[in-house]
Amino acid sequence: MAVACAGLITAAVLVPAPAVVLPLIVLVCVAGPIVSTLEAARALAVLRGPTAELRRELDRLPETRHPLGY
Repeated sequence: MAVACAGLITAAVLVPAPAVVLPLIVLVCVAGPIVSTLEAARALAVLRGPTAELRRELDRLPETRHPLGY
């Protein structure tokens, strides 16, 4: 994402873009990576949630001996 945004800003500066479009390009190139980082953090939290809950549930189960006595 950061490489794509850097390329977009570079292209906008090197190829004369309309002055009205430049603030929009800068806004998108700064806010885009920030928003994607927040989304990635939220997605990882959702993926980790069930694992922690499963571990707590497994910790509550009593220990049992192996049926063959090993």
